[in-house]
Amino acid sequence: MDDIGAAAGTVNLDNRSFRLNFEVTALVMDPSFAAEVESMFEVDFARSRQMHPAEIG
Repeated sequence: MDDIGAAAGTVNLDNRSFRLNFEVTALVMDPSFAAEVESMFEVDFARSRQMHPAEIG
């Protein structure tokens, strides 16, 4: 699916999310949109770093 579509939304795959939280996810089947989402993730990954437990808290 990665090359032909992408999912964007807030849904977690658990009963609480499906039944109580009214979360929504859109599945967009469009190769152009999927490529755009992939590019956004790559930019985010390039600007991120691993955190260590001592930094949290």
